[in-house]
Amino acid sequence: MLSPAHEADLAEIVAGATGPLRLVGGGTRGVGRAAPGEVVSLADMSGVELYDPGALTLVAKVGTPLVDVE
Repeated sequence: MLSPAHEADLAEIVAGATGPLRLVGGGTRGVGRAAPGEVVSLADMSGVELYDPGALTLVAKVGTPLVDVE
């Protein structure tokens, strides 16, 4: 399983892929059945980057668990 910590790491993985990739997030929930391909965990790419309740705006990284967003 590959676990990029930054967007640049993920870009390298995608650029160097020779077949399908199976992206998994922070483990909050499963979506559908398991797809083929090398597993890329996005759990290390988590965190809320911006929260502005007045503008109803939230920016979170791809692996952020739903509990952190809530």
